[in-house]
Amino acid sequence: MLSEDPYEILVKKLDTSVPRLSPAGQKGKIPNGWIDYLKVLIDSEDVKYLNKLNVVTNFLPLKRYAKKIQKSEDEAQQILERLIRQNCVTKIGSKDPKYAIHITPLLHSFPPLSYHKYPKEKAKKLAELSFKNMVDDDWYKVYSGSPETPTLRVIPVQKSIESTKMILPYENVSRIIDDAKIIAITKCACKTRTETLGIRDCKEKFPLETCFYMNHMAKFIIERDLGHEISKEEAKRLCKEFNQKGLVHTTENFIEGTHSMLSIVVQVVVIH
Repeated sequence: MLSEDPYEILVKKLDTSVPRLSPAGQKGKIPNGWIDYLKVLIDSEDVKYLNKLNVVTNFLPLKRYAKKIQKSEDEAQQILERLIRQNCVTKIGSKDPKYAIHITPLLHSFPPLSYHKYPKEKAKKLAELSFKNMVDDDWYKVYSGSPETPTLRVIPVQKSIESTKMILPYENVSRIIDDAKIIAITKCACKTRTETLGIRDCKEKFPLETCFYMNHMAKFIIERDLGHEISKEEAKRLCKEFNQKGLVHTTENFIEGTHSMLSIVVQVVVIH
């Protein structure tokens, strides 16, 4: 009996996570573009090891992962480092780190931060396939979630909170920044993707660095040299500047905790 293709196993695993790969009401109907994209992103020799990890938020410590793949801890560590460099795995903790596969949106959003480290042909191919998945094939609608439970929520600037009754006061930009232990700013994945393809139409208006990560994700970003740390005062100043230029601040739709705050052009997340 032929063994199942490891990339097929991976997309099935991702399709059980949130956000999943298949459209609402069509569970299991995974767009073909996902496998094409993952085959470029992840080396064929490593995808079998990736499949032994869980998707965020179910992290595995090194010892348990090594046991699952039947390798020594040193060998398992080397494999995990390769997967991290391929932008498909994240980790939390420093003293006793734990590992997991990125949630599905970050499999598209993290690689652009490393395009400059990839061979030009690979970076362009990833950008092309990612743009096809996200935009041409409308996966951003799946990623955005339902109108009742969106994946991202819009954060009003502080002066607008009183008139934005659906957003509670503790959800404003200043509070998110104040609550963060560490903040990193990075390039916007969407802008970097379109810049790589030569189709970015907001070059004159917006800089590439407009997205923020907080806490353990900020540490991960800084450790990998994909962004740099900024102070809370600088983060607030930049948020105000980006808002005045027309960008909208969004974050994950969690009741507690914030890992990222993206400054985006509002049209990107409109669901028709």
